[in-house]
Amino acid sequence: MEKYPKDFNRWDAHMQQLRGSCFSIGASKMNNECTSFRNSCGEENAEGCRRTFQKVKREHAILRQKLESYFQLLRQAGPARTATRPGSM
Repeated sequence: MEKYPKDFNRWDAHMQQLRGSCFSIGASKMNNECTSFRNSCGEENAEGCRRTFQKVKREHAILRQKLESYFQLLRQAGPARTATRPGSM
């Protein structure tokens, strides 16, 4: 945001990309904050963008922590067995 001050179109495009990624993994809180940020971009509200960007960063930190815990559990569980169709043995 500092590199491109008040470039609402650029900010919106980046947030749309992040929002799509959040949506695809079911990160609804992140998705909601990204939507709020995009709404501020649409209103060309720089202060609103800064405020909601802080919320996006907080939600990102929470999501990252949850995903790290999830992947750590997966590593501890070890490799998954190969799936087979019932009755194929």
